[in-house]
Amino acid sequence: MSAYGNQDQALAGLMLGLDPRMETGAAQEDIGFGEPVMSFVGDEEEVYALHDDQVTITLDADLVASNVITTVVNGTSVATTFSGTHAATMTAHILAINTDPTIAALGDDFLAAPGGTNRIIVLKVKGVDLTVTTTVTLGASQAGVTIAATTWAQFKGVAIFKQTGGADYGAGTSGFKQYDAVDILAEGFVWVPAAAAVSANDPAYIVIAAGADQGKFTDSSSGTYNMGGYFRTNRNSQLLAVLEVRGMK
Repeated sequence: MSAYGNQDQALAGLMLGLDPRMETGAAQEDIGFGEPVMSFVGDEEEVYALHDDQVTITLDADLVASNVITTVVNGTSVATTFSGTHAATMTAHILAINTDPTIAALGDDFLAAPGGTNRIIVLKVKGVDLTVTTTVTLGASQAGVTIAATTWAQFKGVAIFKQTGGADYGAGTSGFKQYDAVDILAEGFVWVPAAAAVSANDPAYIVIAAGADQGKFTDSSSGTYNMGGYFRTNRNSQLLAVLEVRGMK
């Protein structure tokens, strides 16, 4: 299946086969060859790498008198003292997060909003990994807190390999630069980096969590993004595998 006739000779983002379906998008950040390309509903032409850019904070009980709820967003701490009712305190805390200038500087689209109940806060931003902790202290009792991180972006496809040049690129360039027009494989076959050993015909997912494996593909469904594709080879000695992209969004 390899264009080179040898499964161990490949490049991340190298396409295989005939009749691929291609799209393009304007890169809002650097995106590596063979990496997933993500966009957001309403702004599909602007594309990003994958990030854990949505965090859900869930309390297991209402706040009570004298509680202090403290949320730390990417190193910036915001604390709110109980005032009046649980609902009023949660509303005040969300407002305090949204109006903190350092947190707001994470992006014009940063937003903290109530979730499905008045014990839930959902934080979102585009193209930024969110690191969030929340604690409740003081008062007669303290609610427990659960933090869940994921992405609210949609999968557009995989950034394909392209010969690049010029002063901004140079030797060793491995992807598209911010503001480039990104060539995106929306349907077809492409070599991608695999985070761990995978086998042909395994379903494919994408690692969301920030770290060395973020944006790599895996056959593990735990804490990952289901991109709707399948591996079509085992992972080779270069830690690459052929992925079938099926155009799922």
